[in-house]
Amino acid sequence: MVEYVAKLQWLVRDGEDAVDSMNTVFQYEHSKLRKAADDGGYQYDAEAADAVRDAVIPSNPANTYNGTSNLLKGLDGGLLQSWLAETQLSHAKLVTAGSFYHESDEALELFLTPMYGIEGDPMDASPYVAFFFLFFGMVAFNDLMVDSPWTGDLKAIGEAAGLAGAI
Repeated sequence: MVEYVAKLQWLVRDGEDAVDSMNTVFQYEHSKLRKAADDGGYQYDAEAADAVRDAVIPSNPANTYNGTSNLLKGLDGGLLQSWLAETQLSHAKLVTAGSFYHESDEALELFLTPMYGIEGDPMDASPYVAFFFLFFGMVAFNDLMVDSPWTGDLKAIGEAAGLAGAI
């Protein structure tokens, strides 16, 4: 969610430059997919793949934001910190593995779900976190739409959730 919200906010802020930058990444990722398909002997539409490969995309300073951490730093608003916190437990890392067991002198206890060593159930905070990112994603999406039709509704929702001035 953090990355989707960030990309929407980037589109609002940098417009065509962001689109060109995202297309540069798509072209690169598509070349890796094509190589993997070729190496694996998979068939695909070579004409479409050639069109992606041969597209000329202008370079621009916004390309620096193709790296997620650079983009999140550039957008600010706590997105970088949220993303770093989320990726600590959503990717295969030692921190993640450590949340699935507890070792004591008596036993090694394995958990079916991660335990974070904090008071209370972390799921209690999840609905607000999900709302927070969904809300700011919708704000950015609204800015991309003609006449920003959801502004009034989003302002009311933000104020009701304690996010006064968010729009």
